[in-house]
Amino acid sequence: MPIYIAIFCVLPLLAGLIPEYLVCRFTRRKWWKVLPPLAVAAITALVTAGRLSVWESDVSPVTQLLFVPGVPAAFALLGTLLGWRLWKRLWGPRVVKDRRGG
Repeated sequence: MPIYIAIFCVLPLLAGLIPEYLVCRFTRRKWWKVLPPLAVAAITALVTAGRLSVWESDVSPVTQLLFVPGVPAAFALLGTLLGWRLWKRLWGPRVVKDRRGG
């Protein structure tokens, strides 16, 4: 069971988090920040198109399409969101409150 969690959850999460953080950290253009989520969507579409042959087999196609491209894609997109939030938290401007009595 832990190997399934690693393959279907942790690896896609890291595969989304690391590129998103690096793109946000080292690029200056805003449109570059859209590339990791678009890459995740494109890879998910390619895997789904490749797995459409499952519809013709005896195995339940809904579960096959849900678990193979669905769960890893959701975790990869969550990873891109977490990568963006990590970058924002570490490198974004901070509001400092003045402790003087005003």
